[in-house]
Amino acid sequence: MRSRIRFLFIKILLPFIALLVRILGRTIRWEKRYDFNLDRGKIYAIWHGNALGIALFGMDRGIYTLVSRFRDGDIAAYILKKLGYHVIRGSTEEGRAEKGGRSGVIKLIKAIKDGNNVAITVDGPKGPAFKVKEGVVFLAQKTSSVIIPAFAEFDRCIRLSSWDGFTVPLPFARGRVHIGKPIKVSEQDSIEEKTKELEEELLRISSLGKESRLTLEQRQS
Repeated sequence: MRSRIRFLFIKILLPFIALLVRILGRTIRWEKRYDFNLDRGKIYAIWHGNALGIALFGMDRGIYTLVSRFRDGDIAAYILKKLGYHVIRGSTEEGRAEKGGRSGVIKLIKAIKDGNNVAITVDGPKGPAFKVKEGVVFLAQKTSSVIIPAFAEFDRCIRLSSWDGFTVPLPFARGRVHIGKPIKVSEQDSIEEKTKELEEELLRISSLGKESRLTLEQRQS
């Protein structure tokens, strides 16, 4: 009951929260901008705990993103829309119709084939943290799209004690986005092997992610 009341309170404050998030994004001093105009039909692969940083980096670029149908997803979907994202509800991992899995994947495939870029949290929505799920690789294989691993780091930020070590940059922080080696997936490729390749590449570019992963593993043991 208490958590339900808290959730309703947050929903009431959502317009104000979304405005604060947008203002926060405008204060970040990025070391180098990424030319999104060069990408068409690409898949940006990010960690769930790094989603806010990447979202602030890609504001107002018309990027499509997948948000779970869990209750917390309502909050994320609202904020992302206010940041200029196109939101699709569902999961690349859940094939059950009642969870929106099938319809979500179908909409993502159409968005990519229409030339739109898509961002996916590859270890979400419930973890385990820093373990890439196969759905993003399956999506790349079905659309002949290229996966671009991305990780945002900040010189000043707060890391929450959540399952994913969710990172919140502080106002006027310096930000840098690391772009990994593009991952191409053909029809003949093993999804399992490509998933492992993507996971290793994301861990390579996210030294902060490695530290967070070790901390989370220690806390869960």
